[in-house]
Amino acid sequence: MIKLIKISNKAVKSVMAEQSASSNVNITDAVLNQSPVIKDAENVTIIYKQPPSTSSSDEDEWNFMKQWMELCISYFEKEGKLRLQGVSAQTEIPVVHPIIHEINCYDKDTVPVDERYNPKGPNELFKNKIIKEVCFQDLLDQRGKFISIVASAGSGKTVFSLRLAKAFSLLQRLCIHLKLMDANYEEPLTLRQLLLENMFPGHSEEFYAACFSWMQKNTDKIVLILDGLDQAQYSLDKISPKINYNACVPVKDLVFNLCRKHFFSNSLLIITSRPHAVLYLPEPARPQVTYALSDLSIFNSQKLFLAFADEDLWRKINTTSSQMLSMCRNPLMLQMIISSNIHPSEDIGDASTPTRLFATVMKNLTQSGHIRNTEGLDELVKRLRVLAFDATKEGKVVLTAKQLRNAQVNPATIHDIVVQLHTHGLSVNSCLFERNTKFFFCHQTFQEHLTASYVVYGMPVEEFQEFVETSLFEQHWTVVRKFVCGLLFDLESKAVSGALQMKKEILKKYLIQQLLIQNFMNLPETKKAIVLVSKAIGKNVEPFGSGFPSVFPGDIAPTDKLLDLYACVGEGKDSSIATIAAEHCPRIIQLPQPMSSNLVPGFCFVMKHVTKQLDVLGLSACSLDANSFHEIASVIKEMKPGQVRYY
Repeated sequence: MIKLIKISNKAVKSVMAEQSASSNVNITDAVLNQSPVIKDAENVTIIYKQPPSTSSSDEDEWNFMKQWMELCISYFEKEGKLRLQGVSAQTEIPVVHPIIHEINCYDKDTVPVDERYNPKGPNELFKNKIIKEVCFQDLLDQRGKFISIVASAGSGKTVFSLRLAKAFSLLQRLCIHLKLMDANYEEPLTLRQLLLENMFPGHSEEFYAACFSWMQKNTDKIVLILDGLDQAQYSLDKISPKINYNACVPVKDLVFNLCRKHFFSNSLLIITSRPHAVLYLPEPARPQVTYALSDLSIFNSQKLFLAFADEDLWRKINTTSSQMLSMCRNPLMLQMIISSNIHPSEDIGDASTPTRLFATVMKNLTQSGHIRNTEGLDELVKRLRVLAFDATKEGKVVLTAKQLRNAQVNPATIHDIVVQLHTHGLSVNSCLFERNTKFFFCHQTFQEHLTASYVVYGMPVEEFQEFVETSLFEQHWTVVRKFVCGLLFDLESKAVSGALQMKKEILKKYLIQQLLIQNFMNLPETKKAIVLVSKAIGKNVEPFGSGFPSVFPGDIAPTDKLLDLYACVGEGKDSSIATIAAEHCPRIIQLPQPMSSNLVPGFCFVMKHVTKQLDVLGLSACSLDANSFHEIASVIKEMKPGQVRYY
């Protein structure tokens, strides 16, 4: 039994003041750790103090509230543990939160039509819409508003919402946490059934009636969290009629009226979702405030990493791959990186590149339910590759049931496909597809890897050649291009099949051609000539066609296109291509500002093959993080004395 005593807001804020805002410490744990009563307890005890009683009705209400709070906190504790996917009791999971930004993204005409595929990642939607960075505690100060919390898949929205619910409960704000995917959609419901009987089944009619009556009288003390709007099996794109508290209606009408604040008008309403689902809400039902969850900070990703793996693995990734370290900032990617390094595939080897990582993860692809044989699974993966390629080509990340059926993929069973990962003390079963009336991959990179797999293993050779020459080197295919190079030049380096060998030769020839063109474009004299000609004729010159940059940021900075090509070389680990790239690289290299950590491994791989004199290797303006700088510095250290005159 959980005992209940009051923790005052003053005490909570005192603890909050001592915590660094940048550390994003969970206020729940901060309060518990500061309490000497709780600190020495064998089990976590959450304490609330009974207020002075003035009448029998006050005492009855207190007893009822005490019982309800016990149920709520037990629920949040249980759900939080379930979300850790089988972590052993001995493993202590540190409380970490993603970086949180308040954004202005869903106001009237500023909203894009739909969530589209973007090779820079789904968070590109928020890039120019950030108002300010906030911390976890700032959300606890909100009252009476409608808030949305949006993030891409794998960012930890559900875990974050459960921790919010627990923290609100500690502050004596009654919190209802509803997972929309798990609600009953088969028949009309009342609001009481949706919020109470769904969350706490098996209680008496008197209990439900008392709870619901209290909620209507104390709306300012209520927090409603609707988790997973994007996973709801209905759309809120049409305005629903206003209804009363006792109406028995479809769930979508209840949720719409909650968004309109027709129920519990002074309550705090929070929904969590991937960004696209909020776009479908009619303007009257749009959130008043939106927070976007980004990745973890490096500090927090290290804390989470060390809960599942030892320091040796962290040190290995920290010192050898700034790109993989950057990927660890996403909780889902972090788990996959740990699992793939602890249990590498014999066929693939160490998971030292994104291509190897996802190839290892896909090796662990299993399907629950009625399709368990390898033959059926292999056929399904082939269909998923076609589906992913078509979606990426059309610029889509959200797929309909019709599109799945057209690819001969059964929408009714697609949610059975899981990626199963194992580490010591951790078993993660992540659905490859999120279930909905619309479907999307659990992480955009799965879509990109499957797309590349179709290009390598499924596309006919003649079509492949045309695709390479006309499309693959466009910006839209940036991530897919890296995966294609990784699959063909690295994982299939010993391939003897006619089709794969022909594809390798086609891609190698075109990649080298692009490298030579881009190296020429980055010679100082070439850049100066282009700039002079552009000024003389009054317009930008594109000497090699529309696929190449025409305006350069300075006289000696290599373009992002060249660094992207280096990234492809590094992903493929082909020394023969790297040697050619190194022979023709510019003698003056000024890295751009800022330089993404994803580009560092490829740049370093090419620089390791440089034997000629470099006049300038400029690092001062590229805003490298410490790990990226260390990776580049290690390459410079291995060069001959005097090979780089200035850096």
